[in-house]
This record gives sequence, structure tokens and C-alpha cells, in this order.
Amino acid sequence: MLLAERARWERLLADPSLVRTTVEEVLRFDANSGFGLPRYLSEEIEVGGTVLPRGTTVICSMAAANRDESAFGSAAEMDLGRSPNPHLAFGVGAHSCLGQALARTELQVVLEVLLRRLPSLELAVPAGGLERVEGLAVGGLRTVPVRW
Repeated sequence: MLLAERARWERLLADPSLVRTTVEEVLRFDANSGFGLPRYLSEEIEVGGTVLPRGTTVICSMAAANRDESAFGSAAEMDLGRSPNPHLAFGVGAHSCLGQALARTELQVVLEVLLRRLPSLELAVPAGGLERVEGLAVGGLRTVPVRW
């Protein structure tokens, strides 16, 4: 995402203080659009004007939630400085990922090192040619050919 639009990479090079908010925005923006996460309702709840009874199993789409215009202004746009950014990439509450602090730290450190050591980094193929890997809980790219 950061290399697909060179202006994003250039903005980070010009202002590395955006690394933390950029990582959060990347997590929000690229939530896996797979099947979703099943959840069991322990109490009756209203969703979109429909009452769902206790005991119902629902599927929660984190990707849809992370693009909700009522929660994120200009949700379809990537904003490297978005703050606050209450995305659901790692779940929330009792269903929150235990490894999220480590994942955030790893992403921030790798991005800081790439910016510092390989400022000329760019995709070696058009972004549209990158092959996605889709799954129920995680996704990504099969390969990311780059040059510098």
C-alpha cells in the first residue's frame, strides 16, 4: 500500500514521525475481507433495526467495520496521520489478539528501518499484478518484488 502510491512513501520519508499512525492506518485499511469471525450472542441485541435473539450466531466482518463511514471519516481513503484510529484489526475486548503489541512494534520497527536504509525502495512490478493470498483470518501478498 505504501509503495503502490509513491506519494505515501515520500510522505513518510519526509515525516518519519508518521510511522506509528501509518501502521495503524495500514492495519485498518487492509483488514482481511475473508469470511469473517463467528460470534455467539450472549444477550439480545438490535443491529440495523433488527432484534437478534440471545443464542444467535453472527458473522462479524472486521473489513466492513474498518471501512464504516460512521466510525471513520473518509473511510475509503488511506490517511497516514489518522488519529484516533479505533480499528478492529486485532479484535476488541475479550476477543482482542494477545500478540497485537508485538505485531505493532514489529511493523513500526521494520518500516522505520526500511525508510532509513532503503529510501529509494519501490515496487518492481505494477501494484495491480501483485497476487493476494486470502484466508479466513489472515491474508496478504504471495510475493512483493521490490527494487532500490
